[in-house]
Amino acid sequence: MSKTVSLNRPAVSYRFQRVYPGLQTGHALTVQTRRQEPVRFFMQQSDLDGACGVHIAAMILAIHDLAKPSALHEMSHRKSGVAAMVWQAFQHTYFAGVHPEEWVELMDGLNLPLALTAKYGVQDNADGHALEWLMEGGDLVALAFASVKHSRTKHWALAVGVEGAAVGKVHTPDTILLLDPSAGEPSFSPANARLRLPMTGPGSRRASPNVPKSAEDGKRKPVHWLYEAAEWSAEEVRLLAAIRLQLKAAA
Repeated sequence: MSKTVSLNRPAVSYRFQRVYPGLQTGHALTVQTRRQEPVRFFMQQSDLDGACGVHIAAMILAIHDLAKPSALHEMSHRKSGVAAMVWQAFQHTYFAGVHPEEWVELMDGLNLPLALTAKYGVQDNADGHALEWLMEGGDLVALAFASVKHSRTKHWALAVGVEGAAVGKVHTPDTILLLDPSAGEPSFSPANARLRLPMTGPGSRRASPNVPKSAEDGKRKPVHWLYEAAEWSAEEVRLLAAIRLQLKAAA
């Protein structure tokens, strides 16, 4: 007796996660560089400084093996090398913070083999570009964001991945995975914080799509993300900038 195979099976549904391929999870988060042993690269800021921008810059350089984490930890005492250059460029921002346009200018000024692509706010569709770049995988994305309800939170974090829902072959991202220098060092995880699209309200998964692709599609609405970590309550934020960092091929 032959069996009839149904062609109307429901599509398989699951959650997916895509993470920067160089990261190695374990008791501490590490990256495999040209050195023999994986290195810890996470940089944690204090409660007193406004140095989230330089902290994620240091993590980016360590991940791409452009500077040793040990040298970056001592950047203010270095007299030469990449770590010294970073301190010379960013030291005036250590307590005051740094705006996205200046962060890009300072990073470009280091003359390192990094190509930066910057998108600012709603006008440049920073939200859509960030998700698109992270879905492609293979690159790090620096994110600047601010609180929707007040002016106290203006912050930088490093986006290292994305997760979302898949139905059949359709993948819909709804969460950006972050390495946040103001949160604790991640253990057995590639991230320590996240930006998540809420279920209701502006930019939510149940509202009409407010995170379009990079193509022009008319007037965009602001996207409100929930900024979450174990150390604090969720807070609504909006993206100020998304900067893609790509390692240039050796000549």
